Amino acid sequence: MSIRVRRLMQALCACALAALLAACAKSEPPAGTVRTETEDAVVNAAMLTHGYSWDGVASDPVAPTELADSDVPDLAVSGTAEVRASFSQPASEVEVVRYADDGTLEGVECALEDGAATFVAESGWRYYVGAWFEGGDAGYLFDAKGAEGEGADMDEFVSTAMVVTFGDGEVLFVDQDTGSPYYPTLPESAPELTAGNIVRVTGNGIMLQSYPGQYPGITKVEVVEEGSPADAEKYDELVAQIWHPKDPAELPYASLEYTTELAAVSLMLQSYGYTWSYEENGETTAISADSALPAQLAADELPDVSVDAPTEVTASFDVPATGIEVTRWSEDALDAEGEPVETDGLSFTVEPGYRYALLATFDAGAVTYVFTVR
Repeated sequence: MSIRVRRLMQALCACALAALLAACAKSEPPAGTVRTETEDAVVNAAMLTHGYSWDGVASDPVAPTELADSDVPDLAVSGTAEVRASFSQPASEVEVVRYADDGTLEGVECALEDGAATFVAESGWRYYVGAWFEGGDAGYLFDAKGAEGEGADMDEFVSTAMVVTFGDGEVLFVDQDTGSPYYPTLPESAPELTAGNIVRVTGNGIMLQSYPGQYPGITKVEVVEEGSPADAEKYDELVAQIWHPKDPAELPYASLEYTTELAAVSLMLQSYGYTWSYEENGETTAISADSALPAQLAADELPDVSVDAPTEVTASFDVPATGIEVTRWSEDALDAEGEPVETDGLSFTVEPGYRYALLATFDAGAVTYVFTVR
């Protein structure tokens, strides 16, 4: 057994020796997420916190191999893929081991940069990520599952979460199985939510590349327990760590969500020209930026949707949009006049070989986003 693996096993034993202090716990270790990128998608999974020593308090976990598959989050991996494990607090050191179905384990080389660890994951293994922080250490688990394996179907992803509110009524969900927070994009059918509600969330499981994750693919939200605002107070420290009021001069974050035969995809969009106004310190400021015409932009500079047939896409923003207008050009005839595209709310259909300009309007102004479809 390598020194690296022995250190991780020693950390688990240390958790067990301090377990008697667990009843006094008032805070929890940082939440952890793991992410992988493909040509078609960015896929995030919240890792399961599995044992920790934090602020003088420790938990006593069972061996990672004793947990059922249903207890450990899955990350869809096709063969092998580079993954990145990140935490709500930067880690000072990270070590990784993986377990086979027969219980054997081996160390995994990883690189630490900016408090997050990068390593190669292979489908069919359970991964234990041991991380050390300023306030203590913690272990995290996830299962790497093949594209055709259990957990790879994300059409009916379900999360049980607590509702936390902050700022001007902004909503954060905290997954009750993993402790990981994420920002939901609520469907029109969502009920009115208050802090402390326990909700059952159904969707495609694709989180946007951020911490906390942003979940635009939610299709249904149900309140399963009413709870109370006092129940959500245990997350006050978490909210204080991650919430920063949005700069009123900052343009809306935009993305496109669509589904292929292989994956549910969330594509981040870039702005190419805008008019925007905001109020700060009692004064209104108007800003604007011109950009080259959409048809004049270089194709290799644009975000691209990868589909091989007409596909419906849905635009999402972190600021409520009042409407969108979409225009397209053939990539083979960019000097021709653009043609309008019919929209249904924030959804519309795209086709390979076309470039699209999406003009989104908001209470504070308008922003143009451009992308191509290959």
